[in-house]
Amino acid sequence: MGGAVGRFNIAGTGSKWLGLAALSLMWGSPQFAAAHHSLAGEFDTGKTLVLNGVVSRVDWANPHIYLYLDVIEAGGKSATWQLECVPVAMARKAGVSKKMLTAEGAHVTVHAFPARDGTAHLGYMAKITYADGHDFQFAPDSAAAAAK
Repeated sequence: MGGAVGRFNIAGTGSKWLGLAALSLMWGSPQFAAAHHSLAGEFDTGKTLVLNGVVSRVDWANPHIYLYLDVIEAGGKSATWQLECVPVAMARKAGVSKKMLTAEGAHVTVHAFPARDGTAHLGYMAKITYADGHDFQFAPDSAAAAAK
């Protein structure tokens, strides 16, 4: 069970005007302004890292889901990567639940964009693939193509 999670169509899910009003209120909110950022502004979408490891934790909270991945690096040292993902509402709309994503203790392969500022062990999770082959894609097709 897998699928693209990076494409969402909010058309037809309610009143267009109500949605615009809600967005206007959110954009005026200091919490929204502080939480919202550009994917390409914070992460280098031109570079893709392939990480193999074990899911140790998932924070299923807004403004973004975070997955923590324990990776054995060169030299045998363990490191925990903090991988940002889409907001909870986007994941839910695409049919992805915390239980589906969590799989704590599961061995996975993650394609991630590294932090633009060079922060170690921080990235954006473009795609996650589980041992049985199912995957979830969290970046647009153009970025995911770079992750292959």
